Amino acid sequence: MSQIDVVNVPVEQAPATAVPDGETSEQLRHWKHNFAANFLDVAFFSLAMALASLTTIIPLYIRQLGGSTLLVGFVPAIVQTGWLLPPLFVAPYINRMGRKLPYILRMTLGERLPWFVLAALAFFFARDYPAFVLAVSVVLLAIFGAAGGLTMPAWMDMVATVTPLRMRGKLFGWSGALGGLMGIGGGLLAERALARYPFPLNFALCFLGAAIAMFISFAALCALREPARVVVATALPIKQYIQRLPVLLRGDRDFTWFLVARAMTVLGSMAVAFIAVYAAEERGLPESLAGRFTAWMLGTQVITTPIWGMIGDRRGHKAALQFGLLCNALASALALVFTTAGGFYIIFGLIGASSGILFTTTLNMVVEFATPAERVTYIGLHGTLIAPATMLAPLIGGWLAEYAGYGPLFITATTCSLLALGILSLATRDPRHRQLSGQ
Repeated sequence: MSQIDVVNVPVEQAPATAVPDGETSEQLRHWKHNFAANFLDVAFFSLAMALASLTTIIPLYIRQLGGSTLLVGFVPAIVQTGWLLPPLFVAPYINRMGRKLPYILRMTLGERLPWFVLAALAFFFARDYPAFVLAVSVVLLAIFGAAGGLTMPAWMDMVATVTPLRMRGKLFGWSGALGGLMGIGGGLLAERALARYPFPLNFALCFLGAAIAMFISFAALCALREPARVVVATALPIKQYIQRLPVLLRGDRDFTWFLVARAMTVLGSMAVAFIAVYAAEERGLPESLAGRFTAWMLGTQVITTPIWGMIGDRRGHKAALQFGLLCNALASALALVFTTAGGFYIIFGLIGASSGILFTTTLNMVVEFATPAERVTYIGLHGTLIAPATMLAPLIGGWLAEYAGYGPLFITATTCSLLALGILSLATRDPRHRQLSGQ
C-alpha cells in the first residue's frame, strides 16, 4: 500500500513508547475519557436518527407533504450522497491539520441545526404551505448530509487515534446499542405522537426531539481530549493526491473488492426507504406503526451491534458484515410475503440488525485496511467511490416502485444484497487477518 506524505507525532514529547496494536502511550493517556465522550456522542446521535428516521419517519413526512414515491427515494439519496461524496476531496485539507477537533466542531453544526429548523417549519408552515415546506426540507436534509460528509473523515480519523484498535468495535457496538435502546423509547414516543396529534404537529414533535438529542451529542463531542499533533511533512497538492489514488487501489486488491461489495450493498438497500410506505399503502397498515417499526428496528440493534462489535474486536469485522448483508437480503425478500404488522416487525428487525452491523463494522474495516498515515485517504476513497451507487440506489428504487411496482423493487434489492455477500465472502480478505500476517 502506498504512503501519504503526512506523519503525525505528539507535540509535547518525543515519540512515545509503543504499546500493543500500534497505539502510543500519549494517545492512550485519555482513552477512557474519550471512550465515554465518543460513546455518548454516538448514542445520542443514534437517538436523534431514531426520532427522525430516514427509513420510517421522513418518508411518511414527505408523502404527507405531497411528495411522490420518486421524491421519497430521492431524499435519502441526497442525504447519503452528502455523507459519502465530499470525504475524498476534503481529505488532503484534513491531512494537513495538526488537530481535527476544531474542524469537526465547526462542520458538524450543519448536522445539528437543520433539525431545529425542520421542527419549526413543520409546526408553523406545513399545513398551509406544504409545497414550500417540502422544498425547504429537502434543502435542509441535503445540508445535513453534506455536513456529515465534510465532518466524517476527520471524525473517524480522530476516533481511530484516541481509541485502541481492540476497543473500536466495543465503542461502536455498545454506543449503537445504547442509542438503539433509547431509540426504542423514541420510536414508541414517535408512534404516540403520530397517532395522537394531528399533522403537522406530530412530525414537528419528532423533529424537535431529534434536535434536542443532537444538541446533547454535540456537547459530548465538545468534551473530547484530542492528543496534540503537528504535521511534519507537507501534504501533496490536490492534483498529485488524486493521481496517486488509482495506484493505491491497484496495490490493494482486497480494499478494491471491498469497495465493489460496498457499492452492491448500497444497491441492495434501495428498497429500505419504501417499506414503511409500502406497509401503509399496499398492506393497509396504520401510518402510526412507523414509530413501532422504528422501535423494532432499533431493538434488534441493541442486541446485534454489541455482540458483533465484540466479535469484531477479537476476530475482525468481515463476518459481522456478511451477517448484515444476509439480514438485508432477507428483509427485502420477506416484504414480498408478509402482510401483517407482526411480519413487518420482523422485516424492520432485520433492517435494524443490518444497519446496526453496517454502522459498527464498515468504517472499522476501512481504517484497518489503511496505515495511520493513510486513514483519511482510505475513508475518503470509501465514501466517494460508493457515492454514485448511493445516489442511484434510491432513485432506481423510486422508479421501480412508481412504474414497475414493489415486487420488482424487492426482488432487485434482494439480488444486489446477495451479490454483495458473494463478493465480500470470496474476493475480500479480512483486514485484521492481513494485519496480523504482516501483509
